Amino acid sequence: MPSMIRLCAISVAACAGVLAAASCPGSVSHDGQPAGVFKNVTGIQVYHAYPPSQSGSNIEIITENAILFITDIYGVPLLQNRLLADSLARANYTVIMPDLFRGDAVPVSSPEGPALNLTEWRARHPEHEIDGIIDTIVDYIYDLGVRRLGGVGYCFGGKYVPRFMAINRGIDVGFIAHPSNLLSSEIEAIVGPISIAAGELDGGFNSTLRRNAEDILQKMNSTYQTNLYSGAPHGFAVRVDLNNSRQKYAKEASFQQAVTWFDTWLRRG
Repeated sequence: MPSMIRLCAISVAACAGVLAAASCPGSVSHDGQPAGVFKNVTGIQVYHAYPPSQSGSNIEIITENAILFITDIYGVPLLQNRLLADSLARANYTVIMPDLFRGDAVPVSSPEGPALNLTEWRARHPEHEIDGIIDTIVDYIYDLGVRRLGGVGYCFGGKYVPRFMAINRGIDVGFIAHPSNLLSSEIEAIVGPISIAAGELDGGFNSTLRRNAEDILQKMNSTYQTNLYSGAPHGFAVRVDLNNSRQKYAKEASFQQAVTWFDTWLRRG
């Protein structure tokens, strides 16, 4: 048996970066065409990614356990976000990713960042409006027959997954990577298992903030995990320099971290 195929057969985790993502359900796609579909949900454009065994043409076909994908500021237009949703779907989850910004996501003008005033942009998308969109989508997901809901949040979205892990907010199990503007009070309100992926070079979620989160979760006797990835900058779980081996590893390993977490605490929890 060729060595690459043997690696895939032995361990899903070993697939990352070894085989094409379509050949190995536990791996993350770095490029390619998105496989999901957009649907209009009460005026909100929502990207739906389905497991290979299901059909995107029939919204009634859905897994018992679904994942709500809360994006970074680049939103649903960003190819990497849709490919991440597709990758999670290949792990046998229905993944729902709403357009939080109603067509006003930050455009990516260069690998270094957005070409607009972020202060003005954030003012157009206040917390209460984002909460309202997520509330609508959470209700929509449960109306489809989902029994347990996971949430993934990256950067901007890393604040909102914990907010919706509070009592009766809808998310049962969470994974966040390089969260932005996450408050201690939001961490303190978490009632389910939470996994955190942090980057060594991320100034937005630095060692002080990470340790504060760990201290809070430990004091609450929470079920939690924190992984720190060396050489990983802010945004590493979504957008990285694939020619940088440490960054590429951090993206692939953090994806495996999320899948393992959901397989353990969402599917079996």
